[in-house]
Amino acid sequence: MLRWVPTEIRAAVVAGLAACVVFTAGAWWLRGHVHDETLEQTARLAAVQARTTAATEPTAEQSHVFERGFWPKIEIDDSGRVHPAPGIAVALDGLAELLPPAPPDAGPDWTRTVTVSAGRTRGLAQRWRAQLEAALPQGDDATAANTRAQARLRIDRLLHRDVTAVAARYTLPAHRCTDPADAPGRCRRTVYHLVPPDDADAAVASLDTPLKAGVPAAALIVAATAWITTRRSLGPVEAIRAQVADITDTTDLHRRVPVPVARDRIRALAETTNSTLNHLEEAAERQRRFVADASHELRSPITALHTQLEVALAHPEHLTDAVQDALKATDRLRRVTDDLLYLARPSTQEPRDVVDLVEIAHELAHEYGHRGLPVVLGPFPEEAPVRGDALQLHRLLRNLLDNAHRHAADRVTLTITPRAHGWDISVHNDGAPLDPQDLERVFERFTRLDEARARDTGGSGLGLAIARDIAHRHHGTLTAHTNHPRPGTTFTLHLPETKATP
Repeated sequence: MLRWVPTEIRAAVVAGLAACVVFTAGAWWLRGHVHDETLEQTARLAAVQARTTAATEPTAEQSHVFERGFWPKIEIDDSGRVHPAPGIAVALDGLAELLPPAPPDAGPDWTRTVTVSAGRTRGLAQRWRAQLEAALPQGDDATAANTRAQARLRIDRLLHRDVTAVAARYTLPAHRCTDPADAPGRCRRTVYHLVPPDDADAAVASLDTPLKAGVPAAALIVAATAWITTRRSLGPVEAIRAQVADITDTTDLHRRVPVPVARDRIRALAETTNSTLNHLEEAAERQRRFVADASHELRSPITALHTQLEVALAHPEHLTDAVQDALKATDRLRRVTDDLLYLARPSTQEPRDVVDLVEIAHELAHEYGHRGLPVVLGPFPEEAPVRGDALQLHRLLRNLLDNAHRHAADRVTLTITPRAHGWDISVHNDGAPLDPQDLERVFERFTRLDEARARDTGGSGLGLAIARDIAHRHHGTLTAHTNHPRPGTTFTLHLPETKATP
């Protein structure tokens, strides 16, 4: 569902939910931690109170009550009877299992901490009350009423709630024993100070209101912060989108998107977008030049063809010459069209055949020799295997040789030499050398440095551009240079080598 909402709202919702979960878990942990720490602290204080009671009770003239400001206490003798108030001793069912008496060998520093769960005492509540009421003093006087209230209060503290009890051991003097005639040990008492979770509950109760209000408020703040931050972070993206959306024509490709200052992925997006616009602008400019040049190149042979046909119609006696001229114009038109179609064709899959450059060189040299255009072969290895397309490599070398013959004075030299894990194929003509500023221009489409000579031989200005394109498709390079020992210009093709198949 969140995939259909805006990014800033989605980020705010996710951040708010995550913050709510984290803050709720933290609040729950804090509440439990405060409760446990408070309960542990009160238990330590109760242990101190239990040891104080054990130290002072034997020497006191009467039992201490410790009902106001302290935790209530329950005394149990060695026979398992509880003494909830002075002068009362009663045996309660199952009390010895909940609050067992101290062992007979317990010393003066003995102490014990037990937890009495409400689940264990809930079933004993009715029996304990009945057993206790039977042992309480009757009467309407204040002393009897106070004794009954004190005993009931201490027993009720054990019922219905989880209670921590801290015990200490002492022995009453003989004159304070309630049953001096009974078996020995009735005057040895185990005093349990009860620590109900009231203080811990009060401590966490003070946290409930701030936590209940604070957790949603903090989650809302996190969600709002995430919304604002995401919205501001996406501001540059919106600026990039708006700028790109405004580019509706190739005449607007000079425009660029704003680049943020921060070095992050949005900046990388802006730089990539600007780089793409640069490539698009360059491609559009190349396309405009290409269309203009192609139109010009196609117009010339079409015009010549049209003229020859008009001459043939107007002067039938010159029909043969007109048809021959028309065939030349048609042939030039065909070559230009083939070259344009090749350059417009997308790159094909990487060639996988193993081609021997030496074999192609010998084949072309033999062909040009029969046409009266000899090619001098320089140093050659026995074989020069490369991975590529035989037809394309054949066309590459043919274009280099055609260009060399158009510009050569007397001779064209073709050599193949090993160089840097590959092969250097050099085609040299001894004509006028190229100017340094023209060494790269000659590879541009429809570039003619000598218009008259090119048009006389039917050159289209695309041969070298096609040759370099084929070289790049075969992971090679094609360059021109004039720093050769002999006069003229040398075109050097470098192709990576491969092992010939057996």
